[in-house]
Amino acid sequence: MIRIKYILIICLFLAVSCGHRESLRKRAYHSLDTVIRLYEAGIDSIDAELLAPALAYFPEKGDAFTKGRLWYQWGFISFSRGDYDKAIVSFEKGLEQTRLSGDHHLEGLICRAMADTYNHTFNIREDTVYLRRAMDAFGAGNDTLYQAETALRLVLAFINDREWDKAGAILDQVTPIAIRDRMLYAPCMNVTATYALNSPEEDAAKAIHCFEELAAMGFPLSDDKLCDWGYALYLEGRKAEALRLWDSVEQRHPEGFNQLNYRRYEVYCLEGNTRDALPLLEESTTNQDIVLRGQTSEAVSRSQRDYLEAVAEGERLKAARELDRRRAVLAVGILLLLLLSMTAFLLWQKARDRLVTVRRALEESERMTRKLSEAEHRHLNKIHSLSHTVRTREQELEDIRSEYLFMLRDGYKRLGRLFEDKCFAETQTQTESVLFKRVSDILKEIDGDEKGILRLQDYIEEHLGHPISGLRKDIPSLKEKDILLFCYLVIGYDAPLISVLMGTEKESTVYCWKNRLLERIKRLPAARARRYLDLVR
Repeated sequence: MIRIKYILIICLFLAVSCGHRESLRKRAYHSLDTVIRLYEAGIDSIDAELLAPALAYFPEKGDAFTKGRLWYQWGFISFSRGDYDKAIVSFEKGLEQTRLSGDHHLEGLICRAMADTYNHTFNIREDTVYLRRAMDAFGAGNDTLYQAETALRLVLAFINDREWDKAGAILDQVTPIAIRDRMLYAPCMNVTATYALNSPEEDAAKAIHCFEELAAMGFPLSDDKLCDWGYALYLEGRKAEALRLWDSVEQRHPEGFNQLNYRRYEVYCLEGNTRDALPLLEESTTNQDIVLRGQTSEAVSRSQRDYLEAVAEGERLKAARELDRRRAVLAVGILLLLLLSMTAFLLWQKARDRLVTVRRALEESERMTRKLSEAEHRHLNKIHSLSHTVRTREQELEDIRSEYLFMLRDGYKRLGRLFEDKCFAETQTQTESVLFKRVSDILKEIDGDEKGILRLQDYIEEHLGHPISGLRKDIPSLKEKDILLFCYLVIGYDAPLISVLMGTEKESTVYCWKNRLLERIKRLPAARARRYLDLVR
């Protein structure tokens, strides 16, 4: 009794431990799925606490695909909060997992997020490197839409770097794809306008066309783009429209707007008005310096250092957790060993008492098995014999049908020749003889005489397995003329004789009827069509 109590306690302990681990796993999956749904819904401000259960569980126990998604979402949350160094570390961990899982789509998303992070820290070279990696990853995964969208981002990066040749080459490749997709058309027009207005060739008319397309589509333009639109209008001589656009931007930014000041500076330079251009240039330069001083930091270098430290710390944690895991496995193993030993002892005691009964049952089972095997063998032999008899009878029936078909066709061929003799005699205006009358009486049975036709059909039905009723059922739209033609073809009449019997003077008409009938039969299922075609060939 005491032993059974201990066994129950150990079983309860193991059950509670397994249930706790299962609960942690479910909470981790729910946490990650919730964050992914919020991300896909376009919510940027995601509470980091939502991802805490997944961060506590998956780094050690999840597969590569799940870990990749986890680090991507954690990197996105860090990026949204402005923690660019943490974001880069998370994204790097995510890329390591995509190399293991082979998930090209996720690799592309992470590389694109890395590019955005480096762009915010003004690390322009890394921005273009990761955008190219994202394009290659989307291409490997056949994600054409994402690849084209990433290509447009890369064009903007090259424009910011003033690498006009690279930007123009990629823009030429992606424009035909974007034109065919409404989701890409507006971003493509936006990038094209930026390239046309800022490249050395400076095509202001093309930029205006792009901005007008965006406005017609209802695509929202930022104040920076409105300033560019006004500049393009100014270059094309549409000064009043340009000033109206700039005034609308100035009303929203009474404290001053850097892009507007820069575009006005360019206009004043074109007009040779250096007195008004200089203050705008100084103000624009001052604002840029403030922005750069506020945003530029050592985030990237720190992120690399933090990433290496995180890797080292991860290795240490991994080793410690592995040691804890081994100790836990050892403890559980010892408990299981004790449990199994006690269970085996109890089972052995019961098994010893039942051993004789089991042996007797096995012997009886073997005797029954032998009897069943012998009975099964006898039944199989009987089934084989019956199957052979059935196949023999089916072959005999097929031979009888073939013999009837041969006799039927041969007899009606003779009647055909007698019918031709009758027709010839009539053309010679000979007097009716006893033989002529006899031949005429015989041919009446098949020459349009209803009783003769019915008799012919009944004979074919009876001796050839009811093909006419089957044909009427399979092709309900057949006319009596088609049924009669089928009967004549079965008994082997040729086209000249059929043309006389069916009252047409042209053999070609018979061929047309025959081909049409055969085509309708061939459209039936293969097994049924083969049955009818075998009779008329």
